[in-house]
Amino acid sequence: MAKRDFSMDRNPGVNLVQQAAAMSASSAHISDDLASALFPKSDIILSDRMLSNGRQYLRAIVQEIETEICMIVAEDFGMQQDTIIEIGNSDRVHSYTLLQNAGLLESKNLLENVFTSVQRVELGNRLLQKISQADLESVLTRYLDNPDASIADAAMALLVAQSRDNAGPGSLHAHIANLPAEILFELTWPITAALQKLSGDDGTELMKAADKLLGTHDEGIGTQNRSARLAQLVDQAEGNEQNLHPMYDGLDLFLARAARRSGLSVNQLILFTAEPNMVRLVLTMRAIKVPQEQALSIFSALDGGGQLLTPASYNEIDADKALELVSSWSSNALYRDAQHRLNVHLSDARA
Repeated sequence: MAKRDFSMDRNPGVNLVQQAAAMSASSAHISDDLASALFPKSDIILSDRMLSNGRQYLRAIVQEIETEICMIVAEDFGMQQDTIIEIGNSDRVHSYTLLQNAGLLESKNLLENVFTSVQRVELGNRLLQKISQADLESVLTRYLDNPDASIADAAMALLVAQSRDNAGPGSLHAHIANLPAEILFELTWPITAALQKLSGDDGTELMKAADKLLGTHDEGIGTQNRSARLAQLVDQAEGNEQNLHPMYDGLDLFLARAARRSGLSVNQLILFTAEPNMVRLVLTMRAIKVPQEQALSIFSALDGGGQLLTPASYNEIDADKALELVSSWSSNALYRDAQHRLNVHLSDARA
């Protein structure tokens, strides 16, 4: 397990009784930590870098939301409470430790969002080993001069989104606009409650600010949605069917186009790239009839384990069976999860 620092002087002003109480609460979860380390339920290996990036990303998202709430409550509702003003103007996160200790940052949906965000950065780093940063940043510019004005406008919108959140390959940047509405909702209310605790306020104005933040959230301006729009237009244009490649369109547009053609979500495809040998990504490419040489090149660009996809391995995949599997993966996520849980439950009951 990861080493943790519980030095007595890390928190000046906290006496030994308080530290002992905190340690008692922390140590109560040692069996959970040990179980997850000894008996992982996933075949995906989470590197120290990914875990560090995940913590960094989650802290940044919490900070973005708490800062925005404090800015709204001060500017729109006139609150001038000292702690709220300080947090709104701060360059560090304040509510993270409270939320972490209360177990409010451990939901399945939130952690899956953290994972896909971090894995996307991993993919960007892999691409940078094959193509320069400058070339990757310029891949979308070919669409800016497209005679179809809708394609040119969608390309510009995607470039603006990427520029706004600095979501270039290899970077890790948190931005509220890229959060799905359900994740923003799931985080906003606990953060609001934490801000109430930190400030000592009654919370009335803070809740109004939280409501306003949620009401003005627009998923449509996020990078993933802008990518999906451009993918739709590009794939409808004649002659673009075979240009599916992350080094041709960049990572965001490539994922959006592959998702559109397969019926899968972008997050599912990102997950596939983290799995051993990227086997489900390979089957997806086979199912959507990606030509052999193109599939091998895509695999090489995205693989992070030094693996090699051979023509024989790709061609021996039964295309109909691959399509059947991809169709099953593209079904409703809640339905798939329920099926999995029911299968496990029935297997345990029969054992």
